[in-house]
Amino acid sequence: MYQTLKYIFTRIGISLFLLLTFGFSVLYFVHEVALPSATFDDSFIQAALFFICLFIGVFAYGLVGEQKFHNAVYKLKNIPSAVESEEVIDGFQAVLDFTYSSYFLPGKGKRLRDDVILKFANYLLFVGRKDDRAQKIYLKAFLLRPEDSSYRAPLLSVFKEDDDLTSEEVDLLLVILKAGDYSDNSIANNLASLFLRKRLFVSKTEPIFLAALKNKSENSKEIVNLVLPQLLRANRLDSFAVRFYLEAYQFETSESSQVLEMIAYAYCKKTWEDVDKVLHLKCEEVFQDRDSKFRMDMLRKTAEFNLSSKIHRLKLLNENDLRLLRKLKVKMGLSRSFFDLLGGIAVKFLEFARILASKFFMIRTWFFIVVVILITSLVYRGWQTQQEIGLGVEGKAIDPKEKKSVALKKWKSILFRWLLLPRPNKLLD
Repeated sequence: MYQTLKYIFTRIGISLFLLLTFGFSVLYFVHEVALPSATFDDSFIQAALFFICLFIGVFAYGLVGEQKFHNAVYKLKNIPSAVESEEVIDGFQAVLDFTYSSYFLPGKGKRLRDDVILKFANYLLFVGRKDDRAQKIYLKAFLLRPEDSSYRAPLLSVFKEDDDLTSEEVDLLLVILKAGDYSDNSIANNLASLFLRKRLFVSKTEPIFLAALKNKSENSKEIVNLVLPQLLRANRLDSFAVRFYLEAYQFETSESSQVLEMIAYAYCKKTWEDVDKVLHLKCEEVFQDRDSKFRMDMLRKTAEFNLSSKIHRLKLLNENDLRLLRKLKVKMGLSRSFFDLLGGIAVKFLEFARILASKFFMIRTWFFIVVVILITSLVYRGWQTQQEIGLGVEGKAIDPKEKKSVALKKWKSILFRWLLLPRPNKLLD
């Protein structure tokens, strides 16, 4: 947040400073020196000066900062051996500090800083520096690339003989060992000794105890005495527990028979046959070393336990459990919910829309033809309807009085013709 505010307010401040100095100077020169007696509207000049100052304060300032950064980084490339390492280290530190300046937003500054840290760490490895300043850079580089073993080695060397570790340092060592697959035996043994003194057996310390047990630590017996009873008490058969049983089986303890039964049960149950083939084969090796009576007994016990557990599970699954099971299946993606079906319909609709879009030109042509035909037919039908309405209106528009006068004229004309017609002479009759 501080970096963002610094980025914004610095640019605003530079823009205002340029506007108050350069902008007013230009206006003064125009009005008082160049055109002292002219009267005109300087709104255009003011707007141009405003945008120029804003461009310089916001964009040009950032471009200058990026160019300065790249120039500084370029100077640190291909450093000759004659140059003192302290001078180069100071140069890297200056570039590192430069990424926190107001030239960069937090996101971009972090990207540039990460790149500088990796280059800085590689140079420190090249010159063989192991002081506190170098350790901090190694730590930053390791947190950026934990898979790179070159940054782990100098960090591990700091903790090899140190027993008085803080919780943060312990967490760091656990991350370093995890990244290196717990391959550093001295660190694993040192941490196991520390955890033994604290009697600390939790999930994050389990891999340390197992790694120390595998590399035959001098505290192996104490590790077995601390961890094994807790595993057997909980009847654990997870990956760590089975691996620990396989290592602890080599030690003579009072729980050796229980350890053997747990290993045999893990093999007979075939829990790790498909998940971890190597672990299953190790359990098989221990199981096959026992006599036939022990093997038959374990196979029978495993079969009985599996049958009873299935019956027990069937009794447990009542209606409520089945309803929860259906919800869980939906949640885990094993079955589809209503929203999933709705999403599938939406996907199919979008796919149909995509196909229509790909055939847009052809569909557009036919659509245009159909629309033209439809509009033509509608226009023709409307014109025909208007014609029919017009004829009906004309027929209805004649006044009844006019109709009566027309009929009267018609009868008068008939009567007039009848009077004018020659009549036969009665005398002739």
